Parts: sequence; C-alpha cells; structure tokens
Amino acid sequence: MDKKQGIDRKSRFPYVYELFIWLIYVCLFKYSFYVEAAPHQKMYQNFPFPQLILYSIGMTLYTIPFYRWLAPLLLRKKRYGWFFVAAILYFGFVAKWAGWLISIIFYGLSNEPVLRSYYEFQYQNFALRAWGIAFWDVNILVMDLIAFLSLTFTWFAFENERKRHLLEKDNLVLQLDSLKAQLHPHFLFNTLNNIYGMALTGNKETPAFILRLSDMMRFILYDCQQNQVTLEKDIEFLENYLEMEKRRYPEATIEFTVSGDAAGKQIAPLLFIQFLENSFKHGAHRLNDTGFIRGSLTVTGHVLSFELRNDVFVAPPIKEKGEKTQYGGVGIENVRKRLALYYPGRHTLAINSTNQIFEVTLTITLQ
Repeated sequence: MDKKQGIDRKSRFPYVYELFIWLIYVCLFKYSFYVEAAPHQKMYQNFPFPQLILYSIGMTLYTIPFYRWLAPLLLRKKRYGWFFVAAILYFGFVAKWAGWLISIIFYGLSNEPVLRSYYEFQYQNFALRAWGIAFWDVNILVMDLIAFLSLTFTWFAFENERKRHLLEKDNLVLQLDSLKAQLHPHFLFNTLNNIYGMALTGNKETPAFILRLSDMMRFILYDCQQNQVTLEKDIEFLENYLEMEKRRYPEATIEFTVSGDAAGKQIAPLLFIQFLENSFKHGAHRLNDTGFIRGSLTVTGHVLSFELRNDVFVAPPIKEKGEKTQYGGVGIENVRKRLALYYPGRHTLAINSTNQIFEVTLTITLQ
C-alpha cells in the first residue's frame, strides 16, 4: 500500500452534495421556474416541455468555473474582499452572458414554436441587460448565489480538512522516521558488540544472529516505508529483537508467545517495538538476575491483542492520557497518535503501574 493511500482519500460528501444541488435545485426547481415563465397555456401533465431540464442545466453551467476554480483560489489565498467582489460581478454579469449564449443555442436547436419564442425572448432580454447590474429575475440570481456559494464553502471546508489530515499524517510519518532513527544507533551498537563477542569465542550461532540483524535492518529500511506491513513480518521483527536482547541478558526471564492466525493480515509498522524497548530500558533485569519480561500477541479473527508485563526497580507514575510520562515519553505518545490515526475507534490502549510492575495491554481490530 502506498504511503498516502487510505488517508489521502477525499470525502464523498462534497460529490454527493454537488449531485444533490444539480438534481434537486437545477433539474427540478429551476426547471419548474422556466416552465412557469414560458409563454404557454396552462398544461396539466406533470413534466411539460422536458427539454427545459436541459435548458436549466445549460443555464447553470456558468457556475462551475466559479465554485470549482475561482472561489477556491481566492479563499485559499485569503482574499476575502476580492471573493465578495468576484461573487457579485460573476453572478451579476457572467450569468447573463452565459444565459444569452445558451438561449441562442437552444433557440437554434429547438423545433417547438412555443419554446423557440421563449428562447428568443430570453436572449433578447439578456442582450438588453448585458451590462446592467440587474438580473432578469432576482429570485434566480439569489437562489443561484446561495446554492453554489454553499457548494463552494462545502468543497473548501472538506479540502482544508483533508489537507489538515494529510499534514497530521505526514508529521506522524516524520515521527516514525525519527523513531526508526532512534532505534538504529543504540540497538545496532549493542547488537554488533554481542555478535563481535560471539565471533571471538567461535560461537556457532554467530551467522544466525548476523542473519537476524540483517532481516531487522531490511524490515526497518524498506518494509516500514509503507503505512501497512504484513503482521507476520512485524511479528518476525519482534521475535528477532527479543532473541537479540535475550543474548544480552541471558539470566533474565524473557518470554513472549504468539498465537492465532496472522496470515494475510496487515498492521501499521513498529507499533509494539516501543513497548518492548521500554521494558528493556526500565526493567529490573538490568540490575538483578530475577527480573522478568513476559508478553504475548494473540490474533483472534480480526482482533489482535498485545500484552506486556515487566518488573522495574523504581516505578515512575503513569499519568492521564495526553500527559507526558517517564515511561516511554515521546515514543509512547507517538504510538498513541498513530493508533488514533490508523485505527480510530478500533483500538484500546492501557498502560498501568502497580507494585513496581508495568503492564501494557493493546487491542486492535484489524480490517
């Protein structure tokens, strides 16, 4: 999946609202207006002169450049005064010039005497008032103005929201890159030292650990460039990380179990590594041989549950969500934001501290 796929999707609402304006207002309301205005005897069928529906659409086409191009351009540049002037001039003059041209076209194409007479009346009326500020009918002018200004502001508001969401996403991508950069130096340094020690003693596991490290670096440098990675690869990364840390702390109790079917499932990368890093950073195993880290990752259908528990020497206080805490700090806050962005309403995260024990429970409903 491409980085911007999924988040960089425009809302369908502006399209639906635009279609609603054209169907209800243009094809029904304006059509009924032109039917009433046409010089003919009273008719009793439901839709007399259906050709006037096309005429209504043609008479409204002039609004498209305004609400699709001119108005958004001025609003983006915050030229609100010019926007007001442009709206008055556009609907005061361009509407009449467009009406004059459309009426001539329909006059030339129509074979219906009543409608030809009406179209002729229309273009002559537009021609007489081409340079006056008055429109041929104020009601239509005001209704066009209201309908398509509302459409303009709808498009503008949703476009701003989409851009804001993209900026937030891009900021989190930068934070993820920063997280990966933080993971590289100290972890790589410690791991290379361990592998160097293994090589000096002729340990037969040295090639296997070099391969693990290579797989981890490949995952960080290439797979994590996407918004989603396969859950199997993410789990493999965690297992490789744990094997490396077990080598550093052979006396500590480090257990991590994986259960359930992860095949074919996708997840945002590097969501769990921050918790594991914190457990090794703050864990009591760094100071004594009785420290423990126990974790599990369970997949049940589309629900993923991640649990982690470790003891610490001094338990820093856990504060309310949104407040900074010594446990994880910026890294945990980054995870919170990414969870909110990628799994809104589909995740729960609880971090608790009791009796010098840290517990992390994360549940995600995968798609």
